[in-house]
Formats: sequence, C-alpha cells, structure tokens
Amino acid sequence: MFTLAELAERLGARLLGEGERRVSRVATLTSAGEGDIAFITNKRYRSQLAQTRATAVLLSEADIEFAGEGVHALVVDDPHLAYARVAAWLNPEPDEGSGVHPSAVVDAAAEVHASAWIGPQCVIEAGAVIGADCRIGPGCVVGRGAVIGEGGRLVANVTICRDSRIGKRAMIHPGVVIGADGFGFANDKGEWVKIPQLGRVLIGDDVDIGANTTIDRGAIEDTVI
Repeated sequence: MFTLAELAERLGARLLGEGERRVSRVATLTSAGEGDIAFITNKRYRSQLAQTRATAVLLSEADIEFAGEGVHALVVDDPHLAYARVAAWLNPEPDEGSGVHPSAVVDAAAEVHASAWIGPQCVIEAGAVIGADCRIGPGCVVGRGAVIGEGGRLVANVTICRDSRIGKRAMIHPGVVIGADGFGFANDKGEWVKIPQLGRVLIGDDVDIGANTTIDRGAIEDTVI
C-alpha cells in the first residue's frame, strides 16, 4: 500500500488531490473502487474516466479536464509506463529467501551463489552456475555447464540444457526449454542420420521468455538472443 504522495515522488508525477490517500490495487477505470488506482492511455476511454470510482487515476495533461469530480490524479508523461511501475510496486514478487530445498538435487561440481534459491524437485547438473539472487522454481533443470546470470528467475518446470548461457535478470516462464537440439538430420540412402547440434544458446540481459517457448541450440553456430 502506498500514499499518493509516495507514488508521486517515485514517479516524478504532479499530484492533483490529497497526498495522504492510500491505494493498494491497480484496476481498470470501470472496475475500480475505493483504494484502487486506475489509468487512462487512450482518449476513447474519457467517458469512463469521468465516471470512475477509483481513488486515483494515472493520466496525462491532456486528460485532466475529463476526470470526474473528486478523483485524485497523478499526472505523468506516459500513463502506461507509470501503470507498469505502480503495478510492480503494489505486487512485489514473493521472497523465497535463499538456500536449496531438501528435495532438490545439486551436483557437487555445480556453483550456486549463497543468495540464490533452488526450489523443490530441481536438478542442477555438474558445472552449472547459478548467479546471485537467482530464483529457480519447482521442477527446473539446469544442465551441465549452463549459466544463469544474476537475478534470473526460472518460474517452474523450465529446462536449461547443457552449456546454455542466460544473462542477468532473465524472467523465464513455466515450461520453457532452452538449448535442446534442433531438427538436424542427413539422409543416407533412405536412412536418417542425426547431425550433432554443436552450437549453444546465448540469452542476453533483461530478457522475458513466455511460457512453453522452445529455443534450440544452433547446428554449428550459437543461437543468440
């Protein structure tokens, strides 16, 4: 929960209304009520702005005149960006702490930072590196020689195959597979011969990968994102 004054300071917003009013939830203009903060990013919703029951609204200078009577406003250059930031502040990720769940299997040759959390039923193979403040959720597998950069989060049932490299602050959602073999075969008189997939997958910093995505390793060169 934040006061409007606190949010205005964090956002660098101009506050119209009572700074001591508190909000605890983000909502749409039509569903918002007491304690909610809403936002408007398109002029087509100005009629909803006039009728909203939200405690406060994130809006631009152009929309101020359309706000209903008694609505408190935080005036910003980019209401959509402000909404994203406020939503994150009001809904922080749970802190699991650090350590290794008793059901996880971590190879003695793996390197896990003291501040990282390894969740239940995870497997961390030899040579894998788990960076500072990483969160490895239930059922994840980090393969031999793979690296998860500082602040990375594997939500659940994620597989990071051998030698893959994940940059800092990655968000990898459930069911993702990174670094599996691509579909490479050669034909030998009607019989298919598998081609070794020799490349790696290299993921940069601040990448968000959606649920059930697969990113294959290259046949020879690395796959780079």
